[in-house]
Amino acid sequence: MSETPDPPARKRNRFWLNLGEATAVLAVVIAGLNYWDSHRERSEAARQTSAEQAARTVLVLKGQVQNGGGRLGLEPVSAGQVIQSQRYLFPASVLDHPQEVVAASPQIDLAWIAPGLIRQLDARRAKATGEGLLPVAIVTTYVEDGQKRTDRSLYDVGYAWRPRLFGRQIRLRGLSLDQRGMAGDLQAKVDRQWSAGQPQAGIGSGDGPT
Repeated sequence: MSETPDPPARKRNRFWLNLGEATAVLAVVIAGLNYWDSHRERSEAARQTSAEQAARTVLVLKGQVQNGGGRLGLEPVSAGQVIQSQRYLFPASVLDHPQEVVAASPQIDLAWIAPGLIRQLDARRAKATGEGLLPVAIVTTYVEDGQKRTDRSLYDVGYAWRPRLFGRQIRLRGLSLDQRGMAGDLQAKVDRQWSAGQPQAGIGSGDGPT
């Protein structure tokens, strides 16, 4: 006949059973936390990689004013992108044909657009002195990570004018991004943008030179 454990022994058994259960639960919790930390680290690494890849495929141009405002030298913001060629489409009323350049000197030359801009300012009877924005679609072929890519974006060329002895003097002031990844007829979009924004070219800072 087996002996019945005395009450203190039963209490000790229940104590060790409860401690074992707590240890098992704690192990499960620790394993869950380790899994969550590992999953979070993998997710963060994946997001960072995705962001880096997206950044590498985005071309944004910056313009440097050169020759006293007679030219804008263009280059990518990202040093890992190399321009091969560019095509510029200005409003047809300013320049009636695309202008193309090669990688050796990507730039916007004032000589291309000054005559058309002056005609437009005269037609609008703009103030003697002022500033405005000229839309331009830029189609860029460039190389990144050994791959050839194409970007179609709309930019605004900042310009200013003032009177001179005969007519107006135009100077370029900078370049700003308007829209990226444009599809369809770029010339039509540039013309619409110019028509919609024409009043802004009448912004003046007075009638005297700046």
